[in-house]
Amino acid sequence: MELKEFIASTLGEIQEGVQLAINETIKNGVNGVINPSRGGTNNINASLIQNVNFDIAVTVADEEKAGVKGGIKVVGISVGGEDTATSKTSRVSRIQFSIPVIPPVTTVNG
Repeated sequence: MELKEFIASTLGEIQEGVQLAINETIKNGVNGVINPSRGGTNNINASLIQNVNFDIAVTVADEEKAGVKGGIKVVGISVGGEDTATSKTSRVSRIQFSIPVIPPVTTVNG
């Protein structure tokens, strides 16, 4: 998986997961709120910004194989295999960064 795809997927899943949790707690009448915000939608401010921290080990691979491009990939462990002849050089690096987001909020009056 490309690093950009991993980041986009992760941030999208976090936003969708928070919204799903908000919707479920409202639907089920659960006491309490998830990520509360006072007032209306015009009341979004810097205090709502949260950082999503990434700490990723990436592999940069130079691979000699037809149709495969090199580049930064987020790799996982897979079971199974292919019986192909390849020549591969790889370097593993660790990168850390934060992305500020405002997750979905539950508006609380009062």
